[in-house]
Amino acid sequence: MRTRHCHAFLSTTAAAVSLSPSDLTSISTLLPRLISSDQLPVASRLLSASLLLPPPHPSFHPLSSLLSSLPDLTPTFSLLNSVRHHPLKPSPLPLFPPLLSSFLTSRSYKDSSKIFFWLCRPDSTHRPDENVYHLAIRGFCKLDRMLEVLRVLREMASDEVVVGEEMRELVYGGLLQEARIEEARDLDLVLRSFEENRSGDGFDKERAVVVLDRLISEWED
Repeated sequence: MRTRHCHAFLSTTAAAVSLSPSDLTSISTLLPRLISSDQLPVASRLLSASLLLPPPHPSFHPLSSLLSSLPDLTPTFSLLNSVRHHPLKPSPLPLFPPLLSSFLTSRSYKDSSKIFFWLCRPDSTHRPDENVYHLAIRGFCKLDRMLEVLRVLREMASDEVVVGEEMRELVYGGLLQEARIEEARDLDLVLRSFEENRSGDGFDKERAVVVLDRLISEWED
């Protein structure tokens, strides 16, 4: 897909378009070029159209790498908000693993947190999935930002997403490194209940939320 074909693609219903691997590669290359040349509105439309495609989607790694290298978050949120307000409401989730990974690797935890919690806004039509949740937990644990981890877990509890043994052990170890021994024990009991009641019959969402809210409040104080 050459640049001159971009407008033809944008004017077509994306879900009805069948693209070749070379077309998908061209989109992956074109998106960063559009942003670099200050054509953000066209890039926004192309991104939304790409997200409306059935899998496989274009690779969003080049776009994510570029966005995480820019001096501020304005272009990133302009793109994300254009997706949010698109009439067909495409899911941004295919974009988020490479985008969040790039930010966690190359930007401050505050910027990474803003990217993740954009998905958790009250007006969000697509919540994080298990993959994005686990990516955020691993990334913030690696950065030793356990308060951000607790906030991510709070969103998981609200969505009744099972944490899993690997994430539970990672969080437990991270809290112990912060000398939060009692907090680690209390939280571990709650996260174990996620696993033991994954069918949902005994899932104590309210208890999990209360415990996480308390831990977050005590940490912030």
